[in-house]
Amino acid sequence: MFLDEATIDISGGAGGRGAVSWRREKYIPKGGPDGGNGGRGGDIVLLANENTDTLSDYASKKRFAAEKGRFGSGNNRAGKSGEDLVLKVPPGTTITEILPKGSSVLADLAMHGERILLARGGRGGYGNAHFKSSVRQRPDFAELGEAGEKKTVRLSLKLVADVGIIGYPSVGKSSLISVVSAARPKIADYPFTTLIPNLGVVKVAERSFVICDVPGLIEGASEGKGLGDRFLKHVERCGLFLHLLDVQRALKDGHADADPLIADYRSIRSELKAYSPALAEKKEFVILNKVDLIGNESAELERALNAAGIPVFMSISAATTYHTADLMKKILPEVLREREKRVQEAKVPSGDLPVLKPHLLSRAMGAYRIERSEKAIVVHGLRIEQFTSMTSFSSIGARKRFLDVCERIGLKKAINRERMKDDLPVYIGKIRVDTYL
Repeated sequence: MFLDEATIDISGGAGGRGAVSWRREKYIPKGGPDGGNGGRGGDIVLLANENTDTLSDYASKKRFAAEKGRFGSGNNRAGKSGEDLVLKVPPGTTITEILPKGSSVLADLAMHGERILLARGGRGGYGNAHFKSSVRQRPDFAELGEAGEKKTVRLSLKLVADVGIIGYPSVGKSSLISVVSAARPKIADYPFTTLIPNLGVVKVAERSFVICDVPGLIEGASEGKGLGDRFLKHVERCGLFLHLLDVQRALKDGHADADPLIADYRSIRSELKAYSPALAEKKEFVILNKVDLIGNESAELERALNAAGIPVFMSISAATTYHTADLMKKILPEVLREREKRVQEAKVPSGDLPVLKPHLLSRAMGAYRIERSEKAIVVHGLRIEQFTSMTSFSSIGARKRFLDVCERIGLKKAINRERMKDDLPVYIGKIRVDTYL
C-alpha cells in the first residue's frame, strides 16, 4: 500500500530509577551507600532509507516508544540503558511537529542515510551512592528516572527521483517506465489507471538513476481536480521532467493535427506553474509517444510543435520499445548534472539564524523563568524542571535536597516575592511544589 502522509505519536524511553542500597559485608559494619544509577532511556531516531518508498509502516501503528532504562541496583551497579528505536522512512520525508498552536518543521530527510534525533530518552536517576559526601554520609534517597520526550509528528513524503514522467492520463507513462526499468506498474487503456506514483531504477552504461511515473494530470489538477494536487508534490523533488505527449490524440480523419497536443502541453505546463512556480523552471524534455501508430507523420508533428515553441526532444514508442533505450542514454548526462546540482544545494547551510531562548535551553540549574497568573505561579527552566521531575518527594532526604537546591539558586526567595501574601499554588513544570518550599 502506498502512503505518503502519516501522523504518529513518539516518546523517548524513560530513565531508570536510581537505587537506595547499603553495603553489607562481614566485618564491615559501616559499609556506606552503594546504590547504583539508573540506565538512560532510549532515543527515537528517524532514518532515511532508500530501500523503502512509502510510509505504509505507519498506517496502522501510530504510537512508538523507545525502550526504558533499567533500575540501578546495589554494589554500585548501574542499570542498563534502553535501546534506541530507529524508524525508517523513505528519502524525501519531511517531519513536522504538531504543536498546541500551529506546527514546526523539524527536518527534511532528502538523502539516503540522513537521520534526525526526534525524541531523547530520559536520564537515569542517580543512586544514593552519588549523594555521599562529608556532610551527607548516609543519603537515604535516590533520584527517579527522567521521563522521555514526547511529540506528535506528521510525516509527509515527496518522492525523490532523478526523472519524473508527466503528462495527461493514458499517454504511456506507465508503459515507458515498465520498459526502461524493472518496475511493473498497472497498465490499461483507460484514464487514471495509475493511482499511485511508481518508482523504477534505470541502468545505463554502468550508471543508474531513479525514474518516477506520476499519476496523470489534467486541467485543474492544482486545484484538486482529477487526482488533484495529491501527487503534484511528488514531482517537486525530481531533477528533470519527461513530458509525454500522445500522438494518438493528434489523429483526425486519418491525418495528424498538432493542435490537440499543443493544448495538452500548455495545459499541463500551466498546472505546474499554478502549483509551484519552481516546477515550471525545471528542465524538461518533450517526448512524442506512440509514434508507431502514425508512421512518417510524426516528423510533421515535430515540426508543428517546434514552430509553436514546444521543442520536441525525441519521438518514441514505449509499447514497441522504439528509441526508448536511446532516450535513456541521451538524458543520462543531464540527469547526472542535475543530481550533482541537488547534492551541492543540499550542502549549502541555511542562512536563517536560530532563535536563542537561554532561559529555556540552558542546562544551568539557575536558568529559569517565573510566570505568574491569577491561578498559579509556574517556573520554567530545562534543568530545574528535570531536577524536580526526578526528585522522589516521598523521601525526607530527597525533599531536603530539593529545598537546599531551591535556596542555593535563589528560587525559593524569588517565588516568595511573586506569591507575596497570595496563597497561589506553585508549579515547577507540571509538578506542584509549594508544600515543599
